[in-house]
Amino acid sequence: MKIVVVGGSGFIGSHVVDVLLEQGQEVAIYDLEAPHYDQKCDFIRGDARDVDRLSQVFKSGDVVYLLAAEANVNRFYESPLFSNDITAGAAMSILEAARRTGVARVILASTEWVYGSLPETGEEYITEDTPYTNNPDHIYTSSKIAAELFCKNYRSLYGVNYTIMRYGIPFGERARPETVTPIFIRRIIRDEPITIHGDGSQTRQFIYVKDLARGNAACLSPAAENQIFNLNGKKKISVIQIVRTLEEILGKKANVSFVEDRKGNFKGRFISSEKARRFLNWSPQSDYEDAMRKYAGEFLASSNL
Repeated sequence: MKIVVVGGSGFIGSHVVDVLLEQGQEVAIYDLEAPHYDQKCDFIRGDARDVDRLSQVFKSGDVVYLLAAEANVNRFYESPLFSNDITAGAAMSILEAARRTGVARVILASTEWVYGSLPETGEEYITEDTPYTNNPDHIYTSSKIAAELFCKNYRSLYGVNYTIMRYGIPFGERARPETVTPIFIRRIIRDEPITIHGDGSQTRQFIYVKDLARGNAACLSPAAENQIFNLNGKKKISVIQIVRTLEEILGKKANVSFVEDRKGNFKGRFISSEKARRFLNWSPQSDYEDAMRKYAGEFLASSNL
């Protein structure tokens, strides 16, 4: 099977490529940036919105992973037009190229944000059957919903098969420097203040990136065709809990201050990945604290702090 990973040079994409190669798959990375981690596979430089370029590449591909998107929510707030273009716009371009070339399936990276940011309500949990939020309070959320809807449209109108993966919040080796965990590690080590928007009780289902990569690879299964899967961590982790975990690992107290919450900041509810366990035999293997300890050690060994 020939697999094209659009966005395969990035944080999550590079780990997905690693797993696919370990499984013996034939992989090509399509990205504006060259791979950083010496993967032994083809590399095609290109923009995820270039339909003609994509169509040339997809002619020899069976399955396409669509992992390219604007992942930084703050950049969505600052540059909404551009960010939407490289997220929902790129999804439309890739689906169109898949339609033109007869790609067997497009596997889309989406997010748990599509369920919205309503307050948590006891033991209630969210499944793939839970509707989209009808009042998305961030352009990032709307853009991801649009990308999902385009997948469904291209299936119903043109017969392009899809799989949608709704990620929890990934952390681990190769993470972008501006994500929360490396920011917190650097600031604790340097005795710099950590600013938390809100009271720190908002939660995320953090997932170790290597577990997430295995979940991506599991979605190659025929059972995943035209299905949606939540790929989330096993438990809810509050923002303040991230700080306390890192304090213990690093052996240093953090200097924390609390400010007004961001507009559209996702509050968090429990989102079930049970469907992925049943259909794909996938579940996250790593405990949050153990994975964080491993990541923090790697980060400190490779960073100039």
